[in-house]
Amino acid sequence: MQYNVVLSDAQLTTVSFESSDKEIVYDPFPISQSGQPLDLTQTKVHLLPERLSLNFELVDPLLREHVKALVSFACKKRANTSIYNQFNIIKTLRLSGSHGDEESIQELIERQVRDVMESDQSATIKSVLRSLYGWFVEEEFPFFDEDFFDLYLDVLKFGTDDGKGKDVIMELPNRGPLTLREQHLFREAMASIDTSNLSLIELQGMVALKLGQVLGARDTQVIKLNFEDIGTSDNGSFFINAPRAKQRGHKRNNQHKKRPITNSLFELIMTLKQRYESSLGKKIEDKWPLLCTLTPRTGKPTKLSVTTDIFLTRRLAFENKLSLGFKVTNRRLRKTFCTQLIAKGTPLKVVAELMDHTDLQQLEVYYRHTHHVAKKLDDVLKTEAKDVIDAFKGKVISPGQASRSGQQIFAPTKNQKLHLIGSCASKTPCSLNPPLSCYGCASLEAFDDVDHKSVVEHFVSEAKETFGEGHAVEILKHKDYLAASKFVQQLEDGEL
Repeated sequence: MQYNVVLSDAQLTTVSFESSDKEIVYDPFPISQSGQPLDLTQTKVHLLPERLSLNFELVDPLLREHVKALVSFACKKRANTSIYNQFNIIKTLRLSGSHGDEESIQELIERQVRDVMESDQSATIKSVLRSLYGWFVEEEFPFFDEDFFDLYLDVLKFGTDDGKGKDVIMELPNRGPLTLREQHLFREAMASIDTSNLSLIELQGMVALKLGQVLGARDTQVIKLNFEDIGTSDNGSFFINAPRAKQRGHKRNNQHKKRPITNSLFELIMTLKQRYESSLGKKIEDKWPLLCTLTPRTGKPTKLSVTTDIFLTRRLAFENKLSLGFKVTNRRLRKTFCTQLIAKGTPLKVVAELMDHTDLQQLEVYYRHTHHVAKKLDDVLKTEAKDVIDAFKGKVISPGQASRSGQQIFAPTKNQKLHLIGSCASKTPCSLNPPLSCYGCASLEAFDDVDHKSVVEHFVSEAKETFGEGHAVEILKHKDYLAASKFVQQLEDGEL
């Protein structure tokens, strides 16, 4: 594994790695909070006036530039002692056991981070290490994976060292998957948008979020997309050759996966292309990036692969247009995409493929190691279902009052293999996912002598056993679970 360090005319250090398509850019001559000029091109720096020594030779060579970039950023905002403590924690990561490729380096870092989090080390060390990992993810540095942070590190609980705090998970707004209420509002807002009234920048932001909604695409994937990546299959359906989110070095940085897309997404992308052509007064080549800045004088786009700043500007412009009152980002939409797949019972191998993981090991971490114990379904209902699920739309009848014969609905319970829960009054073939989805369907004729609570509890228990306690809280937010539990609640309260 090798990396190249280049000092530009603007005195910014750019570091590229042989096995990764990501780069590190930082100022090697920052001024610290105490006013001390630092020279990060040296192997050792003393932070004054405390004379705290940062010896970069003690950091693993593959992380040396990561740490220098961290110091360059942090020294302007944080006290010297904080930087010194962070340095001493990050320098403990050793990568000598990796095979030199980005994937093995990433896995080795994650293994060591998990070991710390599951050890009896102080909560302060764990908290600092988690924050450092999160910073490297936000800056899109190589070897640090956002999924590992979002779905494992960010939901860990380990209290505080002073004994005052408890292991309580606080709900952080605008960070996790969209709640059901947020999904409902987001879909309504997207459907109501008139693209002809959007500026070019806002239209680009809409395309970016739509890609996140339909494909669970990361920021980097959206940035790399060109119009030539969009195509039509022989059967008339549309697809995108999505670039791999985790490219394995410059020698393999052109890997793509064929993903089907909706008609509405295809039409939106074509609308964007037409807007480019209208602005420039000429046809554009398929090699053009989906998101770019137009330069009418030369007729050439500026790709956004150099920086994410322009990409974020476009997404924020459209987010402001939606006026939802909460943040919608590709990162949140990616988490929503994943949890919806899990809620629908999608096999882990398929989820791993769609989330762009090379194997199941990474996703298994989320199920096996998440310390976030699922809340009770009643708690989920209080915060989610009241704003989304309407009153029960079907009927509660006695077994002899079914309107159509031969359409019995069976469901399993813990004590019986199958249980007759009601009848379907629909005259058309069912396109739902019975029997769980039946509780949210207007065609259900639920029998009044059935222990529906036991049926729903079995569905919940089965989901937890299959996918793990750690993901149950998101699974139970799926509309089918909410509708079923809402029905049981109303039945028990005498509302039906």
